[in-house]
Amino acid sequence: MANFHDKIVLNKYLLSLFGIDAIGSKIISKDGLEVFKELKYSSSEGYTEEGNTRFLEQLKAHLYLTEHVTETMLQQYDENIVRYTHEISDGRDELIVWKYFQYLSLLFTEIYLDKFFSNKLHLQNELNQFVKHYNAKQIELLGGKKPKKGESVFQVTPFKETDMNKLAFWNATGSGKTFLMHVNIKQYLHYAQKHARGHESKILLITPNEPLSRQHLLDFNLSGIPANIFTKNQSRMFSGKEVEIIEVSKLSEESKEKTVAVDSFETHNLVLVDEGHGGMSGDQWKRFRDQLSTTGFAFEYSATFGQAISASAKGKKDELTQEYSKSILFDYSYKYFYEDGYGKDYRILNLKEDNVDFK
Repeated sequence: MANFHDKIVLNKYLLSLFGIDAIGSKIISKDGLEVFKELKYSSSEGYTEEGNTRFLEQLKAHLYLTEHVTETMLQQYDENIVRYTHEISDGRDELIVWKYFQYLSLLFTEIYLDKFFSNKLHLQNELNQFVKHYNAKQIELLGGKKPKKGESVFQVTPFKETDMNKLAFWNATGSGKTFLMHVNIKQYLHYAQKHARGHESKILLITPNEPLSRQHLLDFNLSGIPANIFTKNQSRMFSGKEVEIIEVSKLSEESKEKTVAVDSFETHNLVLVDEGHGGMSGDQWKRFRDQLSTTGFAFEYSATFGQAISASAKGKKDELTQEYSKSILFDYSYKYFYEDGYGKDYRILNLKEDNVDFK
């Protein structure tokens, strides 16, 4: 039976756009198929005199261009990423310099959101064609043999429209997900405006606890992104104009003294969830996320998607496996973080003088 890393069909679809057949292969691994190898060296980090990333040069030079991801498209996506990087770096001492996995996370987001907003139905059709290919490949990998007793061949169910308005990032702790979140907000708002999507009712960041909410507020301030801790009395004043940070424990089915009813936010929100399962037992946080973003969009960030799924009951495990196989856009979980040479306590600071060499 395939492990969960091999079931992340959305990530494999994005890789296929670059001409990479990742089904059944290890991704960004030292011992398996090494994808985007040229981007891993420290010499590929940073920016050119023209203002693009050096990653763009490597992508163009090493034949990652296809009919699905053209040079013109890559150029535009890269310019967008650089622009957002400058915007969230203005209040910092240094211009943020991305690691290869961070850059690829942002690049994949650019590609997905561009497709999502420009022609959602076409994207859905492309995804479901890829699902058919993926499912057939799973059977083929068995060599025509029937699964052993008690085993089954994993098959991804087709993408429904409701599966497409959420993206998840499986980021190891310390791998810089906060910076990704800040750029993801800017990416989403850019494409929503470009395609006349209209304004979301609110931009909500859901956290598992108050200390993390306060840390996020400090980080947003450094990035020049308007944000505040959610309060019932002042929320409407800034609706849609700033990120409102709220702990998952303060959301409930009905408003009380210390909680607010999810219904009061309506459904057309941009929702960001940081380690949602860490703030509440069960899956109530997930129901709240889905309700808040029913006609909007959700980004979710966690270091422990695999562990959370493995720990769930059988029926729930199957449901979560299907959901996250279709929503995890990029997998840089701890196994890859460790294989790239980072220790347990390493934290990426994105400083110019960081010259870690990926070999």
